[in-house]
Amino acid sequence: MTKLSKLVTDLKQYAKLLNSVSQQGSGTGGKRPLSPVECAHAIKRLVEEEGESLEQVAERLNLGKPKDMSNMYKKRDTTQITMFLNLLKVSEKSRSLSGWAVDGWPSIPFSIIAQLSTMTPEEQDIIVQSVYNSDKRKILGKDDVKMIKKWKNENPNMPIKEYIEKILNLKPVTVTTHMIVVEINELLRKFVDSGPEPEKKLLGLLNTNLSGKFYDVNMGKSVLAISMNDEAYKKFHEYQYKKGLSYGYLLNEFMEKHIG
Repeated sequence: MTKLSKLVTDLKQYAKLLNSVSQQGSGTGGKRPLSPVECAHAIKRLVEEEGESLEQVAERLNLGKPKDMSNMYKKRDTTQITMFLNLLKVSEKSRSLSGWAVDGWPSIPFSIIAQLSTMTPEEQDIIVQSVYNSDKRKILGKDDVKMIKKWKNENPNMPIKEYIEKILNLKPVTVTTHMIVVEINELLRKFVDSGPEPEKKLLGLLNTNLSGKFYDVNMGKSVLAISMNDEAYKKFHEYQYKKGLSYGYLLNEFMEKHIG
C-alpha cells in the first residue's frame, strides 16, 4: 500500500478538490471551492506524491466514468485529468485568467486555456490577452484555438499575431501584461453595488495604495479580471505561488483595509 499523500490526509482540502471537480461538465452554477488552477495543482500533487497512473487518479476523483456501466473493469477516461495538468503548462499570465465555464466573463473556461499548452508562453499570452485588449466581450472559443493551432502547424513561420487577426478579427496586443481573475466576494459585491463606475473606482484604489501600475479592471457577474505590470504583480505572485493562497485572499485583505 502506498503512503497516502499530504493532500489526501488533509481531508478538508481533499474534500474541496472533490467538490470542485465533481461539478465539471454538469452545467450547474454551484459554487466551487477551488479554482481550476488550484485543482490542477492539487491533481499534480496526487500524481506525484502517490505515483499513481492517470487512470487511478481519475477513479479517485470519480472522473471519466465509462458511459456503459456494464463493464465495471473498463479503464477510466483520463481526458479531464490531462486537461487539468495541461493547464499548468500554460504561462502564469494566461492560466490565471482561466475559470469554470459557468463563471462567464471576464474569465475564460479553463478547458480552452488548457488547449494552448503546446504553444510557447509568448504565443499563449498574445492569444489570450488579445481577447481582453481588443474587445471586452469577445470570448476565445475552443474552435478558435483549434483553428489557430491548425494554421500554426501548417505554416509555423507565420507570426502568431497574423493568426489572431485572421480568426478573431482583433488587433493583437504588442506588449503582454499580467492579468488575474478573482471571485467577486460579498465585500466586493457591496462595493460594486454602492455606486456608479465601480471598475474605475477599484482601479483608482489599487493604483493609489499598491505599488506598481494597474491598467484595467473588468467585472463580470461572479468574477473580475485585473491587468497590471510586473511590479504590481509581485505581491499577487507571492500569495499564489509562495504562500499557496489564491489571488482572492490578497484582494480581500486589500478591500477590508481600504473600504472596510
